Amino acid sequence: MASKLSSRASNSNVVIFRYYILIAPPFSIVQLLLYLYITLYFLNITNLTYSTIVSDITSFWGIIFIVVASFTLFMHSSLGIETIMEDYIHNDSMQRFFINLSKAIHVILFLVTLISLSMIRGS
Repeated sequence: MASKLSSRASNSNVVIFRYYILIAPPFSIVQLLLYLYITLYFLNITNLTYSTIVSDITSFWGIIFIVVASFTLFMHSSLGIETIMEDYIHNDSMQRFFINLSKAIHVILFLVTLISLSMIRGS
């Protein structure tokens, strides 16, 4: 029994290590570039008309930007909350429950973002 638990823990550590080495750096770079662009856009927003802003949001690249930014934001948030829960919730069943609940909420929020974009694009 103890060997199964230690084997499972070591496999989990390998997955976490692979995430932090392979996936986290590209996400961080993408997030940095996206939020730098959106900051510059917001600083310039007073010079734009309402119709320009609406056309920016509903354009193909505007939709792509919002989808990628939302995806990276929700992924980063989900992984951060998961890390916090793993550190502070010591009951395994409660930990899994709350992590799965958090992931479900993040998926729902991303889907709401996609639905909202399709409604904006449709009108």
